[in-house]
Amino acid sequence: MRLRHRLAAGLALATLATSAQAQAQRRLDLDLPAQPLARSLVDLSSRSGVVIVAPAALTANRAAPRVTGRMTAREALPRLLAGSGLTFGVEANGVILIRRAPPVVVAPSPAHAAPEPVEDLPVSVITVVARPLGEAAASQDRISPRLIDILVEDDLQRAGPGGVGDALARLPGASASLDAGEARQLAVRGVGARFTLVRVNGLETLATFGATNAGGGTNRGRAFDYNVFAADLFHQVRLQKTASADLEEGSLGASVDMRTRSPFDLPARSLRMTAEATHNGASGRTAPGVSLLASVRDRDDRLGFLISAAYRERTTAETGASAGQWESGTAIFPGFAASRSGESLEVLNQALHARIPRLEAVRADQRRLGLTASLEWRPDDQTHITADLLYASLHVERREDLLESFTFRTAGGCDAQGCGLGGVTVTEAQIVDQGGRVPVLIAGTFDNVDVRSEARRDILKTVFRQSTLSATRRLGDGYKASVLLGYSRSDFGNPRRDTIWLQQSGVTGFAYDFSDAKLPRVTFGSANLTGAAAWRVAEFRAEPNWVDNIHKSAAFDIERDGPVAWRAGVLHRRYVNAATTLSRSNGTIANLNSDVPPDLAAAPIDALSRLISINSAFGAGRWRAMDVERTLAGLARPSLGPETAASLNYAIGETIDAAFVQVARPFRENRRVWGELGLRWIAARYDIDGLGVLASGLVGEQSLERRDRRLLPSLNLAWRVAPDAVLRFGAAKVVARPDLASLRPGLGVSTTGTKMVVVGNPDLEPTQARTLDLALEWRPTDDLGLNLAVFHKSLSTVVQSTVTRPGAFAANPFGLSADVATLACGSSPGCSPDLPIWQFARPANSGEGRLDGVELAFSRRIERGDGVAWRINGAASHARSHVWLIGKSGALVRTEDALGAPRTAAFLSVQRRDGPTSAGVTISHRSAFVATAPAPNGGDVDGVNALTRVDINTSHRLSPAAELTLDVFNLTNAADRQFSDTTHIPTYLHRVGRDVRLGLRMTF
Repeated sequence: MRLRHRLAAGLALATLATSAQAQAQRRLDLDLPAQPLARSLVDLSSRSGVVIVAPAALTANRAAPRVTGRMTAREALPRLLAGSGLTFGVEANGVILIRRAPPVVVAPSPAHAAPEPVEDLPVSVITVVARPLGEAAASQDRISPRLIDILVEDDLQRAGPGGVGDALARLPGASASLDAGEARQLAVRGVGARFTLVRVNGLETLATFGATNAGGGTNRGRAFDYNVFAADLFHQVRLQKTASADLEEGSLGASVDMRTRSPFDLPARSLRMTAEATHNGASGRTAPGVSLLASVRDRDDRLGFLISAAYRERTTAETGASAGQWESGTAIFPGFAASRSGESLEVLNQALHARIPRLEAVRADQRRLGLTASLEWRPDDQTHITADLLYASLHVERREDLLESFTFRTAGGCDAQGCGLGGVTVTEAQIVDQGGRVPVLIAGTFDNVDVRSEARRDILKTVFRQSTLSATRRLGDGYKASVLLGYSRSDFGNPRRDTIWLQQSGVTGFAYDFSDAKLPRVTFGSANLTGAAAWRVAEFRAEPNWVDNIHKSAAFDIERDGPVAWRAGVLHRRYVNAATTLSRSNGTIANLNSDVPPDLAAAPIDALSRLISINSAFGAGRWRAMDVERTLAGLARPSLGPETAASLNYAIGETIDAAFVQVARPFRENRRVWGELGLRWIAARYDIDGLGVLASGLVGEQSLERRDRRLLPSLNLAWRVAPDAVLRFGAAKVVARPDLASLRPGLGVSTTGTKMVVVGNPDLEPTQARTLDLALEWRPTDDLGLNLAVFHKSLSTVVQSTVTRPGAFAANPFGLSADVATLACGSSPGCSPDLPIWQFARPANSGEGRLDGVELAFSRRIERGDGVAWRINGAASHARSHVWLIGKSGALVRTEDALGAPRTAAFLSVQRRDGPTSAGVTISHRSAFVATAPAPNGGDVDGVNALTRVDINTSHRLSPAAELTLDVFNLTNAADRQFSDTTHIPTYLHRVGRDVRLGLRMTF
């Protein structure tokens, strides 16, 4: 089982044994609450300084009673172990060993017990530790009435090629969306990342990054981008799947708590170092990685300090093909011009065709840095004060080279700039009746097509900083008070986002074929793809953008243990989401991208371009593309302004004041039923400022305020239906607040691709649901565990995007005149207010919906007498949902799986240990899921295809202080694929390659 890790005890024993005997005689004022046994041993060791060694199999699933009074550690231990079937012995060096009590013979006085060897079981050091280790974590999720899964350090550090998200994707019910082969965002139990609350060191926070357009682009919402963080920074991650009153609102599916290390998580003096080299097969590059951790405590175990650092580089290369979504000819006015394919123009124009058929090559160089510091002070046994600092940065330089055609998305015929769909002749056509719902021009050959070579260079960086100060004080008589103050800031910047297009027109024999979803092809007919003289500079864009997220929180809790426990608290939090987007500007909303600056138009293509190569199985194997960095280095930067992206410039603040009260019947070893009932009250205030296009066509600033209040009850119960089985039930009312960007009042007019008018909705209600969870946990032995859960969510409303089908600009519901569209079109080809090509989008609240699911998780450990041990664990979840969404016609449409998560998420991990050597394999799978509903183009939805990945990890312990590791990620080079429409029209395929990582870990 992943929570029961084998941790070597030798180094810790050697380090601490000298003072163990003296510490054991020190008398302490103890007030240990009833809690998991492992937690009590942790606290006792922490306060006494005595080294306690316990087999992991013995401490798991056992509870300790409350122990109070003035006594030594050896006097406290018999009380903690009472009724557990355990006793202890004391080694000559003063180290205390926990073991099973003899079945009949009365145990000798612990102070004079003869030393005995520890059972042949994996052992864990329980020394001065403020937070539980793996086996204590196992007890936490066993005893809590809530549904909780926990990952500890070994799970986190070796689960993937990049950030911490790769490890979280191996939690039951969880699945990840990928960017460059790394887990970027997390979906849980059938709902997407925007419905998940994330806390770091107890503080709700948010980190965001940017991706390619297919990967979701710049994140301006509430979804957490885990790839910002190195996994090496964290000590423990908890995934709570039921709501509770003491947990901040904002989660529909789950809440993720990530904690960095404390100096009391480790021996009194600890030094760890890791050196790694990672090779990406697709890029052919090998990149370094290092991490360092140092921790120290004073002799009295009152003050501890820890610092850690992790740095890792990675180079990736993706290649593939894309359709750029699908659209009908009738939506790209006036449709195809002529047909020599045997199909009529009417049939061709009613079918969906590829909007931007293209080949793609993406290369990215990553640098990920993480730093943590923790200072913990325990002035007495009743008081803990902790200051934690966290810094993380992810820097990416990305180059995208695309060979494509914009003709199929451009309205109108041919002019001096090039041809739209109205100038194209179809010479061959393969139309399929996709799923019996919609005809699709899945493959075809075309004449009079413009071909473009797109070269884009991005520099992206997120810097995340967080500081937290927490204090807890046991007040006696079971009371405890806690205070948390925190500040976090995530600054994302994309200061260079420059794109240059080369073009050649009138190409004959252009063809695409997406009939094979696993090998799409695009070929370019008569185009001269490698000759510099055949190309001209056709378009230039500069689109820098920034997103900042700032959180400030202050919380106070007070609780009392007892036969009926209670807890109450208050919270004040301020969250600000600010975004800036610029583009080429002349002070108006006019699109200037096709107005190529004279010095760029005159740039020598032969000298400033390079040849791009990809697998010729996708079609063309080589083409010429501009070197963006070299080309722009000698040119003046264009004038930039916010006008053409007005609605993406805003600053929105959210102020939350909350209070909760919670009563509980706490866990006791002799109780069959325990649980908690709570009520949370929240008051939210929003101050919204942003730019927008006014009715006159000018850009102006708009401001407004709104308020919202909620009362959220929750209930969590646990019933021990048998000595080895616990049944849990959870019920709650939950809300997930809308992305702050959705509340912006400003209106924007976009003419760079799809001609669209977008506006926010300050009156949005949060996504609201009532949830029910029922779970059965069965652990007949310490080596076998099985969990079965069913869950239901009744949705009263969901925040969704609405979009209309194409029409004339005069149909806009915002009261804008045709002059606004004329001004916005600028030099954009195929753009006019009279053409029926305009769409209008706005976020809104959907109708009702529901989600039902089932989840199964299991773990099995097999110990053989010859030193060979096996660990097998896995999980699978399946969720079905439907929501009544507002469709493109404006009517409610019953839409399946529209919450941004796969129906099925599963993994299986098998690990074998033979002495110092271990090896394992993990297979993970997620089914296809809908990413966008309704889709803005011809399909009714856009989504992501199923993905199955295989990872391998091996290690060999060279000495008690050194371990060699070898990991392989994405062994089968699985492809990332996307689709359009519920009939799954193939849209996108990329391969990132496999990563091989060799590492050396040293512990001192």
